Amino acid sequence: MEVAMTEGAKIWESIVPGESVLIEYDSLTLPYKGFYYLITWARKKGHDVVIIDILDTLSLYKTQIGLAKLEVEFLDNVEVIKVGGRLNVGKVLARLPASDIPKLIKDFELTCTPYFSQNENKQTIVVVLGLSKLFLLAESKFEALMLIDLLVEYGNSRKKTIFYFVNMDVLDDGSRYVMSLLEELATTVIRAVRAKDEEETKPYVHVMVLKAINTEMEGFKLKL
Repeated sequence: MEVAMTEGAKIWESIVPGESVLIEYDSLTLPYKGFYYLITWARKKGHDVVIIDILDTLSLYKTQIGLAKLEVEFLDNVEVIKVGGRLNVGKVLARLPASDIPKLIKDFELTCTPYFSQNENKQTIVVVLGLSKLFLLAESKFEALMLIDLLVEYGNSRKKTIFYFVNMDVLDDGSRYVMSLLEELATTVIRAVRAKDEEETKPYVHVMVLKAINTEMEGFKLKL
């Protein structure tokens, strides 16, 4: 575990403040590990952390972290903005609707703009969990593009570094264009997929940096 966290820290340390980081994973991968490593690193660095929890994804991660016998108590004090869902984890700052995308965008601007403005002098790590679920709720490509535009708008700050956790498999062929737009938006793209060793007997998670502002990190690989 310590080795994986140390190697993973190389990725986090390479991120330039103000980046938008896309973390892609498949349905057979347990993304709680990357989330845990990221939050642990951010806490050690003294960064503020805000989690945007879409449809109770944070509760799922907390359960998985606990089952892996890792510390979960830190989640009780993390600041959370909930989008849909009903399971409370952390200190909930605001609750926004998930079923009505235009209303969600309006409420996000009214609620979150003042919060981020008053904390603009602090280096903040914003972690968005369950983003792929939100795109499934979009009733049209126009609404999906409205969400993309919101991500562009709120990713424009050197004091906020945003990490989007996205399940690639959830976005099927009909919404595959969303993944391409997210990859275009992101300044760094990290992909984690389940794989097997050369004998195809022992599974592991293969992590690779596909795109990076810090070009030295492109092609960086990590085995978890």
